[in-house]
Amino acid sequence: MAATASALWRRVLPGLAQILDPTPGAWRVDALAGAAVAVVMIPSVLAYAELMRLPAAAGLYAAIGSMAVYLLLTPSRRVIVGPDTTIALLAASIVAPLAMGDPLRTAALASLVAIMTGVALVAAARLGLGLAADALARPVLVGYANGAALVLIVSQLGALLGVNLEKETFGARTIEAIGALPSAHMPTLALGATLVVVLLMCRRWVPRLPGALVACAIAVAAEVAFSLREHGVAMLPAIAPGVPAPAFPDVSVADVRDLAGGALALAFLTFAEGALLARTLAERRGESVDAGAELRALGAADVAAGLAGGFNVGASGSRSITADAAGSMSQRTQLVALVLLAAFALFLAPFLAWLPRVALAAILVAAGIHLLDLRGLRVLWRLERHAFAIAMGVTIGVLVLGVLPGILIGVALAFLEVLVEVARPRDAVLRRRPGDTHFHDLDEDEPGEPTPGAVVYRLYAPLVFANANHVAGRIREVVYAADPQTRVVVLDLQAVWEIDVTAADVLTDLHDEFEGRGIDLRFARANRPLREQIHRMLAGHDAAHERFFPSASAAVDDYFAAKGGSR
Repeated sequence: MAATASALWRRVLPGLAQILDPTPGAWRVDALAGAAVAVVMIPSVLAYAELMRLPAAAGLYAAIGSMAVYLLLTPSRRVIVGPDTTIALLAASIVAPLAMGDPLRTAALASLVAIMTGVALVAAARLGLGLAADALARPVLVGYANGAALVLIVSQLGALLGVNLEKETFGARTIEAIGALPSAHMPTLALGATLVVVLLMCRRWVPRLPGALVACAIAVAAEVAFSLREHGVAMLPAIAPGVPAPAFPDVSVADVRDLAGGALALAFLTFAEGALLARTLAERRGESVDAGAELRALGAADVAAGLAGGFNVGASGSRSITADAAGSMSQRTQLVALVLLAAFALFLAPFLAWLPRVALAAILVAAGIHLLDLRGLRVLWRLERHAFAIAMGVTIGVLVLGVLPGILIGVALAFLEVLVEVARPRDAVLRRRPGDTHFHDLDEDEPGEPTPGAVVYRLYAPLVFANANHVAGRIREVVYAADPQTRVVVLDLQAVWEIDVTAADVLTDLHDEFEGRGIDLRFARANRPLREQIHRMLAGHDAAHERFFPSASAAVDDYFAAKGGSR
């Protein structure tokens, strides 16, 4: 009974099981890693609150609430949760049009969409819908990252220049920022530009150094030394010390309806990025992660962040990689980071009034520059031009139409590409090399010998309703264009894993057509489910069981051997 109870709570709270693991020396290693994570995390969560147009305290609350829940539920040992660039940018684009500049409304809607996202993630986990996140294919993520990076950079130009920019769209805001250059507040611009350079240099040459903390320290030192506020440099407002108390935001049913689509998009993005990060970190150490449990943990983290008065969170790549590089062994790392973050909120938050606001803008601009994935675009261009086109389509969609429409365009383009690939699949007519008895898919310039009286056709896709008539037409084309004395056609089904009902009907008609012309239709390298399906499809035909062969060469040789070797 005790063993059953122990197994149950370990399954329900895998993160807690990690924390209670008595491995000698693990606490010391994880504590050091947790301190490193906290140092990286504190400035960034303040910056993401700025991006959401919320008080800096909202970033602390989102991090504290989400971490407290996630570290108990996650099966991952090294993923750190909290406010993140791409998630915050999408959430901001969803909330801002509805809030219309009202700070209280912005805070309420930000909390609500976080809760709704979390509920959607938990529901998806219960329904076993984790695979739905695969709809955000790699080209979509690359395109979104580049579009989001540019939007993020442009969104901070006003704060960096020390001027008020009113335009919201990417193009209009860019033009407005260029026009505002002559009226830029030079002390603010000088400090901001310096901090961006410092952040980029830290990331490039001293990646282990917490660049955001260094930038904040420089900014505070500049305020102390030069009294920047007296020269018109804006400072963060004072933050009352304390930690969040759970509360549901003051919203209406209409708000839930208006945010539903955005919450689903956030759920897709949150799990797609989180699952990829968890899998990557686990595979580095020969481990595995339960995708369903990770989905539940991310959902619960979002709900907790919303109830704490924060905003959407996700798996943070930078903080998780920091933890991994510091030797993190378990969720003890996140627990230590949580304690340090809570201590900061309780005792040190009032000192943020000494931090110039432009420091957070510099952190976000540097994050945007880092988010640009030009290497990913080069890889897509080299490997698959269609994928590159999808990525560019998403980027342009994000810049022109907005973040959420851009993602939806990417998903639609990705599904369209899959549909085109299935509807017009790749195929090949196999040939034999000189002196070789086996059939191969040869390049056009490779020497290959046709087999008189035989055609071997291979399809590189499932045979389904979307391509059945096209494939049947292709088979007729290659058969009737070949040797007019063709007597045997072999379908090599090595790469076919499915034949649906529509395709089965088309294939049956093709069999009957060939039979009427004295052509024998045979199947090679079909897996067992396909063989059973084709058996049912050809029920009533003579010797249906004799139409399956382990290879195309066996099917061809058997036919001509049965005909006395005549070709």
